[in-house]
Amino acid sequence: MKVEILKFYPFEVSIKKPKIVAYADVEIEGLIVIKGVKLFENKYGGYFIQVPECISVKSKVLLESIRRVVVDTFKESVRSSAG
Repeated sequence: MKVEILKFYPFEVSIKKPKIVAYADVEIEGLIVIKGVKLFENKYGGYFIQVPECISVKSKVLLESIRRVVVDTFKESVRSSAG
């Protein structure tokens, strides 16, 4: 499934883990838009996402696709802001 970032908002709001590091609006297959996907960094340095409560993703493959696109966009934004 094709997952694309529509808007991406990187930031940090807390110092304790897990901490939220970004929000994203994503589009799936050009058919569905999910606004407000939250990206968190866990205490081990990994990342996980949380979709809004009104959205339920039953496919683990789709959920992983969304997570991968959001994490890749976050890492790219961190690299571009660092140098």
